[in-house]
Amino acid sequence: MQLYFVVGTIPDIDSQLDVYREFINYFEGGCQNDCFEGFELIQRAHLPGQGQVVALMKARGTEELFRHLAPWRAQFGVEMEITPAISDAEVVASHKVLFASMED
Repeated sequence: MQLYFVVGTIPDIDSQLDVYREFINYFEGGCQNDCFEGFELIQRAHLPGQGQVVALMKARGTEELFRHLAPWRAQFGVEMEITPAISDAEVVASHKVLFASMED
């Protein structure tokens, strides 16, 4: 599974109020769409002063990302900046290979 860092930007204050009304329901309902086959939300943090939500998640692919993120875009116009990320272990493994190739 691939790690992704996502920054969601809510377009305006009215939308932000609507998003948080819905998020209250989502949160109190157990955040059911935060973990399913091929997808896991690792951490979500809110930056209400900027109208943003940031999250670190794992997904098998774009279908799973779409399933989790699309409702917020479609219903509230949340803009998503999605960046693939790598774990500590992946950084170490990749750099070991790189450094070994530089020694030859």
